[in-house]
Amino acid sequence: MIEDPVEARPQPGSHSRETPTGTLEESAATLFAAAAAARDAAGTDDPSALRAFYLAVVDATLLLPVPPAEGEEARAALERAVDDGEDVEVGIMAARSADGSAVSVVFGSYGSLAAWSPPGTTSLALPARIVLANLVAAGLPAILDPAGPIPYRFETDELAALADGLLPGSSEPLVAVRARSSVHVRLPGTDTGGLESEIRRLLEGRAGIREAYLVETDADGGSLLVGLVGGGGPLPDTLPTGVEVRWLTEPMLGAVRALTGPFHRGHQ
Repeated sequence: MIEDPVEARPQPGSHSRETPTGTLEESAATLFAAAAAARDAAGTDDPSALRAFYLAVVDATLLLPVPPAEGEEARAALERAVDDGEDVEVGIMAARSADGSAVSVVFGSYGSLAAWSPPGTTSLALPARIVLANLVAAGLPAILDPAGPIPYRFETDELAALADGLLPGSSEPLVAVRARSSVHVRLPGTDTGGLESEIRRLLEGRAGIREAYLVETDADGGSLLVGLVGGGGPLPDTLPTGVEVRWLTEPMLGAVRALTGPFHRGHQ
């Protein structure tokens, strides 16, 4: 168990918005909203909020605290993981739960990490795919944000299901489409302003779509891809001919966001 003086910690769940953290900041906000909704719906007969929380987790960028010696080695391994079929092994830092049993810990934001950890703790911001695989390999339950703002304990069977893209407690796929092949993306070679406006009209008011991106892929010699970020489920089938549409998950989501911003934002 890692301990540090209480007075050296920020308040549990504190998060400074003065330093933008890019993808991690967006992920943290989405994850907090989903966790709050799941907490409020606990004890009801409606499973949709918990499902949305699980979706937010598998779509997230998460912070994994690692032993100091693991940091540079893991970063070097990540740089070599050029396609989304590769795995990266990271040493997991264990802690103690309230009952004294060993658990893994993971965090949704730098604020939640700082509220728990000693100053200077080494951490890696990783796609949930990599984090979940390593948590499963550790063989322990895991607690998300143990010092807040909303702690959640994942049992080992939950972690295993999420790592396989399944809804815990069932064999139902959690994410309708999970791209596993290596696809390179780039900015479209021609002006797409008119096409973006047309697609934006088609997506307007459509539930479950938070963001939409337009990029070009190297598939079939070069094709346009509309990448959607949101709750999964059925894909729109009314897009212009020759334009592919798919739900984006990591690491492709990170690659697309590194290239361009969304041309469409849905209602949160």
